[in-house]
Amino acid sequence: MQSKLVENWLTNAKELSFTAPFVQLLIAEGFTVLQSKGGVNEQGKDVIAKSPEGKICCFQLKCGNIGSKEWQSINDQLNDLTGIAPTHPTIAKIPKDWECFLVTNGDITGPVLKTILDYSNTNIDNDRMPLQTIAKDELLRRFSDAFGKFFPIEPNEIRIFFELFCEDGDNILRKQNFKQYLERFLSNFNSIKSKQKKIEAIQAVPVISSYMLTDKYTKENYIALIDAWVLTLLTILYYANKWSLNENKYETTERLILEEIDRLSFCLIDEVANNKDLFVDTTYGLFSEPILAHKLRCTELLGYISGAINYLALSEHSVGVVSKDFSEKIPVLFSNRVIVGESDAPSHFNLLLSMPIIGCADQTIIACLKQLVNDIIMHHVDDGSGLASPYYSTEQVVAHLFGAGDPIEEDFHNRSYVLWSAILLLVKYNQRDFLNDRWKYISKIAMEEIVAHDQNDLLLWRVNDAEMVDTFPNAEQSWSALRSQAAKSYNEEIPSILLKRKYLIPLMILAMPHRLTPKLIMSLANFSAKSNKDISV
Repeated sequence: MQSKLVENWLTNAKELSFTAPFVQLLIAEGFTVLQSKGGVNEQGKDVIAKSPEGKICCFQLKCGNIGSKEWQSINDQLNDLTGIAPTHPTIAKIPKDWECFLVTNGDITGPVLKTILDYSNTNIDNDRMPLQTIAKDELLRRFSDAFGKFFPIEPNEIRIFFELFCEDGDNILRKQNFKQYLERFLSNFNSIKSKQKKIEAIQAVPVISSYMLTDKYTKENYIALIDAWVLTLLTILYYANKWSLNENKYETTERLILEEIDRLSFCLIDEVANNKDLFVDTTYGLFSEPILAHKLRCTELLGYISGAINYLALSEHSVGVVSKDFSEKIPVLFSNRVIVGESDAPSHFNLLLSMPIIGCADQTIIACLKQLVNDIIMHHVDDGSGLASPYYSTEQVVAHLFGAGDPIEEDFHNRSYVLWSAILLLVKYNQRDFLNDRWKYISKIAMEEIVAHDQNDLLLWRVNDAEMVDTFPNAEQSWSALRSQAAKSYNEEIPSILLKRKYLIPLMILAMPHRLTPKLIMSLANFSAKSNKDISV
């Protein structure tokens, strides 16, 4: 059964969803991966690795069968692969010889195999490297040997696994199911004493994720893919920390996932830049429900673009000068933002935190903050029902509002998980008069937060050892006390795993909206202020 699962995934994987698992295969086999696909100077080399014997190996990855037509289309890349020596900071001197591999998850036809043999002989005669091949049958054997045992065998886990795999690629990611599946998988190794087996399990996680994301890659669903890889990385980091693994045992896996998040972030920015219909699905017109769907899509896109800007800036990656087409789309997204539940709040906070980075004036940021606070308060005044907590997805909230799906019975009146974060940001911008005017409403709303016994447990989807803290602001609030809270360093109160990876927080709160807390927002705001990048928008 498990080998069939591997075969089903391998034969259907596309090139971009195949790269990360292939790199994990090399790592599992003892290779040291130096560079993976996405380098600025690939020169025909999607992956550069050092074999266990110390040999430099270069791989060109393709998907599907390779016949004469496909061979002709990749000939230039193969000439670079076999003719240009690999370079990398860890390679002390340019090697005189290296091993070259054409890798495909399909078959290589008989005539092409003969062509490759002739090609290799000609290369040898001309002081170039011969070309070796790795095709479907060999890949299937190697993947099954390395990872087959990690695929599900329990009926319920198989069901969940295939539900995630079979989900339409255009749909949103079922984030809770996806995250908790990975958590259950790794938690199975808690009682195993062998650290090597735990390391092997961590190496298998990106392969499992790639399998479940096959159709998301096919449909180029960048938001779902960003969510998925953020959730994958958070799960790996949590268990690696829980098991006290040395970082050098998983740092390559972490780096590869971050590189994929980088790539997907730029793909999303390009997708927005090239959008021709201003994010309106004209199939359904512009009335009633579709208007809300349009606004929610604009809010989501703006939130994830802002999250990508925050992530890239905080990780000291240059976003650079964006295109005119992209710049023209931002006002459309900005003018259509909306909040229907507190699970939308991470998009708004990412926007607010990105605005100083892209050079927005304080007045614009303050206006957005005031609008957010007013929108939240408006849902609570008089007999308002409040905003659904971030434990309910936007999709659940919208379905409830339109009488579809399961009704939400919980009462959210005068309860908020996100309002206090906005208030502290307003304090940082010295908006005393505005807050004083709104305080009679604010003081009636309980500020809620989940406080975990171990802060790192907040990287899990659900925390068992935690308590709900709800605090009503003082009816007469000291301004100096508010300023102290806004200026405070929260480094000791956020998960230690995130302390040196603060660049993950913007994307984490998008993928896990119920993890947005004032501590994370203020810690991020203080850190972001020191990390502004020049970005022309």
